[in-house]
Amino acid sequence: MRISTQTFYQRSTNQITDKQATTSQLNVHLTEGKRVIHAADDPVAAASIQRLKQNIAVNSQYLLNIEVADAANMQEESILGSSVDIIQRTRDLLVSAGNGTYSSDNFKTIAQQLEQLKSELLGLANTKDGASEYIFAGYEVDTKPFQVNEFGTVEFYGDTGVRDLQIGAGVTTAINDSGFDIFMNLSSGNGSFLSTVGQTNTGSGVIEEGQVIDPALAANFSGEEYSVHFTEPGAGTPTQYSVYSIEKTPAATGSATVSLVGVDLNNLNIGNVNPSAVFPDPLSAVNIDFLATGTPGEFEVQINGQTSLPAIYDANVATSQNITIDGMTIEVGGVPDVGDQYQVNKYIAPTQYYENQTIEVNGLTTQVKGQPNDVDYFTLTPSSSKSIFATIQTAIDALTLPGDSDVEQAHRLTQLNMSQLELQRGLNSIVNTRSRVGSRLQTIMNQNEIGQDFKLVAQSSMSKLEDLDMAQAISDLKIQQTALEVAQTTFVQLERLNLFDLIR
Repeated sequence: MRISTQTFYQRSTNQITDKQATTSQLNVHLTEGKRVIHAADDPVAAASIQRLKQNIAVNSQYLLNIEVADAANMQEESILGSSVDIIQRTRDLLVSAGNGTYSSDNFKTIAQQLEQLKSELLGLANTKDGASEYIFAGYEVDTKPFQVNEFGTVEFYGDTGVRDLQIGAGVTTAINDSGFDIFMNLSSGNGSFLSTVGQTNTGSGVIEEGQVIDPALAANFSGEEYSVHFTEPGAGTPTQYSVYSIEKTPAATGSATVSLVGVDLNNLNIGNVNPSAVFPDPLSAVNIDFLATGTPGEFEVQINGQTSLPAIYDANVATSQNITIDGMTIEVGGVPDVGDQYQVNKYIAPTQYYENQTIEVNGLTTQVKGQPNDVDYFTLTPSSSKSIFATIQTAIDALTLPGDSDVEQAHRLTQLNMSQLELQRGLNSIVNTRSRVGSRLQTIMNQNEIGQDFKLVAQSSMSKLEDLDMAQAISDLKIQQTALEVAQTTFVQLERLNLFDLIR
């Protein structure tokens, strides 16, 4: 068989080129350390490798989120722990303030310490994270959440948003908590009622917290503000107490607040406005009505049809005002609408008072200690929202009340007792939040372990599919290099063959 020179050259060139290409590919695989670089290297393995790379990339993002979430929750946990220490120290100071031997100077010293603790707590509530974002501001991370207004009251300027991060497949975790819920949205008093001493009281009486002992019964009177009024019928006659409530009727649409702050049963005309019976008798209630006058914002007040005129309630005045009609005194604030009506309910008729009297009404109980004087009164107001900062300020105000008489002591002691109850609720709020943060940190730790395990398994699986067997690759390269050298040498030797070399 004859082979033309052109065919010989073509075949030799193709053979050398193929050997060079194979050798080059082997060099690339050796350099990369990869068995599969292109899909053509192993189509099935390449598809699996691509899926593993995608899963590893997603898992890497989860691990980054875990780092962020862990740092954020660790910082919050630390801040909440410091807040707990401050509140516990505040409670200790209030307990010590109950020492009957303390003087005004002692109270002022405690008040100064409370001011410092309040400032420290405010600083913690305004803490920033490593990105200079306020951690308790919700979504408003660039807005200082807790700010003191011109009246010295702490206000909240953030929002209640909670930011989440995904730290695993179908697993998210919060990286903050609402500062409003932690520090601002607490209940006054003991969470059911706030007990207060009448501002005009002259006796040494102190009222304890109002506790619900029959929730089903108390629920029927939800929203009512109770007041306990004391009367001295005459010389040598034991002091008596009676219990009333006041509530806004459903038809009232204004924003006025009305409280019953005085019932003088010794007034000659008290029968005109005082209910003649006790609940549930229909005659156990009287109405308070707001009627229009010729001046906008000014109202005639009627109790059981008895008018306050010539005295009027002026809603144009910012402060609350007392209106007295025939021995019954109400305190009014805000702006009523014309025709608004409030109802006074009589629940306990005048009853002899004993020292440390326990009073039960409509499923709740309280206790009055000390000796109230004639027309002294105490209130049980349904709990409302109050901040932990306002609670500390209430305690400070109580400690700085002037005077050391029994009257001032009664006011001071009642406010301090309520402040202790509120601090306990604030402490519970922070402790519960700290517990949730702890649970999140546990979840984060678990997800980190899962993510790290997945990372190792996925990388191991990808290595088996993708990585090169170096010994085998080097052996293959040597074989290909030898084959290339043989092809090149053969081509050179055959290319030099000439018929004249055979003629001697």
